[in-house]
Amino acid sequence: MGDALIIRDLRKSTGSCNEISAEVDGDRVFFQTPLQYALSGRGEPFLGIALLEAMIRNVDIKVEDSIPISEMLCKKLPEIQAVYACWNPDLNRIKVHATTDRVQDAYPRVASFFSAGVDASHTLLRNMSEITHLIMLSRFEAGRDSNTPESWQQGLDKQIGFAQTIGKDLIPVDTNAKQWVNKRKIAWGFAQGLILSSMGPLLSAKRIYIASSHTYNQLFPWGSHPLTDPMWSTESTEVIHDGAGFRRGDKMRDLCKNQTILDNLKVCWRSNHYNCGDCEKCVRTMTALYLLGASSKGMPRLESLKKLKTLRASDESGFTFLEDAILLAENAKNRKVQRILRRYYAKYKMREALAILDRYMIGGIFHRLYQILGNPGHTNLRVTLRGLQHQDN
Repeated sequence: MGDALIIRDLRKSTGSCNEISAEVDGDRVFFQTPLQYALSGRGEPFLGIALLEAMIRNVDIKVEDSIPISEMLCKKLPEIQAVYACWNPDLNRIKVHATTDRVQDAYPRVASFFSAGVDASHTLLRNMSEITHLIMLSRFEAGRDSNTPESWQQGLDKQIGFAQTIGKDLIPVDTNAKQWVNKRKIAWGFAQGLILSSMGPLLSAKRIYIASSHTYNQLFPWGSHPLTDPMWSTESTEVIHDGAGFRRGDKMRDLCKNQTILDNLKVCWRSNHYNCGDCEKCVRTMTALYLLGASSKGMPRLESLKKLKTLRASDESGFTFLEDAILLAENAKNRKVQRILRRYYAKYKMREALAILDRYMIGGIFHRLYQILGNPGHTNLRVTLRGLQHQDN
């Protein structure tokens, strides 16, 4: 066991915005909101950021005594770690040394993380009467121009206007959490879930919704997960993983009943304020609208089936979306789309079978060669969802 990972020096500041920050493993991590939205100075979100780094290094986490952590959450940390270590055997179970308390704050907000994507929009639609605040996070998208101030502000202005039309408040949160994670070469698809799940107390939310990406019968290791998200609840904040009982096609079908939300869809990973019509997320949504005979003012129309090639799956997550698109095509009795998508389905299954053969019959030779020659970006990661020796997602 090496030196502990330290969380220290919690600071609150109010100038042009409200800011809560702390030093996490030597680097300062911050969360900022406009002045009208106060943040609670607690340690849970910094613990969520730090946990995977401590587990991969096999070091305990030491939280400065002045930074409180929920007693309820601390009691669940061994089981939370058990899940993560089961997914990824490279991770070690560590101890968290912190001053605990029972959070007694009666938070007023019911919040939902909101990107205007299909999952987040469906969660909003399902819980419209209960949700009071939408939470929009900057710097969380991986897109080409999505992290520029101009793109962020344009997207933010649009979603603030949308929130007002449906009687909700939108809280923009700026944070450098992703930059902290990227610096330590932790897979964002893993770390993002821990960060979202641990932010409820920071945002003074008595209940906070995280929209599901996959369904209960599509479960596999993923950062935001119906098994782990609720474990990050505290005495005063309930974390709800919402929507895992609905396939993507079911969600789109429900959204088609509310044109206001449908017209507001923003799914593109390349920008915060427009849908490019070419990336996988855009084509996936355009295909669903095409098969459902619907349209959205925010989405380009699917003018050519050649774009379906972007739906070819390269991992478990992409495969679930491909399956959902095939089901929609079958229900729509669109044989042409079915044939195209089933071809991609067969190719993925063939690749999956070859991967199993490689792993169990010839010792993973081709997997190692792929890591070295075909996927250099992956080998730079220190923490992945399944462990570096077991998969290449």
